[in-house]
Amino acid sequence: MSRRGRPTLAQVAELAGVSLKTASRAMNGEYGVSSATAARVLAAARSLGFRPNLLARSLASGRSSAAVGLVVPNVADLFFGQLIGAVERTLASRDLQLVVASHHDDEVAQRAITRALVDRRVDALLLVPAPGEASYLQADIDHGLVVVSLDRPVLGVAVDTVIVDNRTASADAVRELIAAGHKRIGFLADNSKLWTMQERLAGYRAALAEAGLEEAPALMQVDCLERETAERAVAEMLAADDPPTAVFAAHNSTGREVIRATRFAQTELPLVVFDEVSDPDLLVTPPRVLRSNPERLGSTAAELALERLDGLTAPPRLVIHPVTRFDPVPEVAA
Repeated sequence: MSRRGRPTLAQVAELAGVSLKTASRAMNGEYGVSSATAARVLAAARSLGFRPNLLARSLASGRSSAAVGLVVPNVADLFFGQLIGAVERTLASRDLQLVVASHHDDEVAQRAITRALVDRRVDALLLVPAPGEASYLQADIDHGLVVVSLDRPVLGVAVDTVIVDNRTASADAVRELIAAGHKRIGFLADNSKLWTMQERLAGYRAALAEAGLEEAPALMQVDCLERETAERAVAEMLAADDPPTAVFAAHNSTGREVIRATRFAQTELPLVVFDEVSDPDLLVTPPRVLRSNPERLGSTAAELALERLDGLTAPPRLVIHPVTRFDPVPEVAA
């Protein structure tokens, strides 16, 4: 992956056939530049992929300071908070500023945020991508922007990527439930558009098929995006004529609702959940956890970005971390 130098205002001025000062005034929309000249400068800037250095303008000291952007679904989520902390610690030794934002799994918001960060001349962009493709980043990558995708692959561009083996971990977890005697295993996910949820569902299905167990649509609940939706889905599972004897929650938010719903129903079910449920009031009987290790995801992604910033030109790399395992589940009561 070669990194060409990012275009400069001097190159824009040269292509437009104007002085550097005129190019600067045109880009800033200042008074005194004819509309024809301004149009010529802006056309040259678009042609070169030039973006104004908004971050440098905002530094009162006038000193240029390198920065890295990190865009995640939700900075308030425990998982992403741990990931952000790991990125920050890894970048600290290099005196790099970290700028963090949330897109809330909204493709439009992600595009606006990444554009704002690129306009502020971040040297690298770490992205936990929203659903949808991001080919709009290609022009900036061609002009030297380092992009690393983490937790989920980004669609539309070929970049360094750090993920965990969601499918294998999910299949292994369901296999262990089956080996313990469970034949009706509930599945709960929060957003079927997310690559991570699709991979975890694929692992669940693969383990069932391998054991010769038919899928039960009533036990497979996806798109439980809101707490109320997840609560209702679990309640319906538990109230069915043939309820599940165990549940696999593909996200910590749905795991919380399984615990709440089973407690309300005064029943207990073996629960395997992807990533940690930290709520103290829910952990009287802790679930068994498949841990993605967000700290490891964040530090690895930051290290890959630093290697690119140091001049590495290798093809895009894919790092797949294993998922931390959990204790065996109890067998079905006789």
